[in-house]
Amino acid sequence: MKKYAGRLFPISPIHDILTTMKREDTNKRSAPKRPKPVDLLAPEEDEVDPASVPSLAAEFQSRRRGPDLRLPLGLLFTLLLIGGVGFFLWPYIQSGGHRGGTLIVNEICTANHQSLVSEALGTPDWVELYNGSKKSLNLKGYGLTDNPKQSYKYSLPEVTLEPGGYLIVYFTGGSEAADADPLCTGFGLSRYGENLLLVDANYNLLDSVEVPSLEPDVSYARAEDGSWGYAVLPTPGEVNGEIVPAWN
Repeated sequence: MKKYAGRLFPISPIHDILTTMKREDTNKRSAPKRPKPVDLLAPEEDEVDPASVPSLAAEFQSRRRGPDLRLPLGLLFTLLLIGGVGFFLWPYIQSGGHRGGTLIVNEICTANHQSLVSEALGTPDWVELYNGSKKSLNLKGYGLTDNPKQSYKYSLPEVTLEPGGYLIVYFTGGSEAADADPLCTGFGLSRYGENLLLVDANYNLLDSVEVPSLEPDVSYARAEDGSWGYAVLPTPGEVNGEIVPAWN
C-alpha cells in the first residue's frame, strides 16, 4: 500500500509489470552490443556470381587472363600477304617503276628533227634502251609496243647488249624503213603523247612509260633516281645529261 496525501492506495499488478519491463529495456540499452558474426565463405547479398551469367562469366575470365593480344587469323594472313608483296615490289618501286637490274627504257624522242641522224632513215623518232644488269643480255624476241593488246608489235632481232650498254631503236613507219635497218620498228610514236611498253621474250613486262607531248628535239629521259623529266639536249646512246623534272 502507498500513501498519497494521507490516503492509502493499493499497488496495481499492472503497474508492477510495466515497471519491470521498463527496467529490462533500460538494461538492454545500456548493455554493449555484440558484433554480428560474419561468414567469410558466404557471398555478400549484393554480389553476383559471374558464373551464373554467361556475359559476366566471359568478362570475369578475360580480366583474370589480362588483355587478349591475339590477332584474328584473317587479319594476320592479310598483314603477311601485304608484307610479302611489299618486300618483292620495293626494288621495283625504288627503281622508278622498272625492274632494277634488267633492260629498261632510258630515253625517248618522239619529235626528232636533228637530235639523231641516220644515213638510211634520216631523222626518225628513237627510243634508247639500257642494260642495268651485271650480265650480257640477248634481246632476241624482246618486244616494244604502243598497244597493250599487241605485246610484240615490234620484236627485237638477235642482238647482245653488254652490262651498262645502250641500244637505239628507231621508230618510223613503212616496211621499207623496217627493211633498211633491223632495229627499226616500222611504226612511229605520236609526239602528242604515247604509251610505250617493253616486254621480254616470255611476255613479262619489263618497263612501261607514259610519254607526254614533246617539243621538237626534246627528249623524255630517266634520271639516276628513276624519275622522268625533259632533256633539252638529248643524248642518244650515252648517259643522260641535265634533266628538267616532269611534274605530273
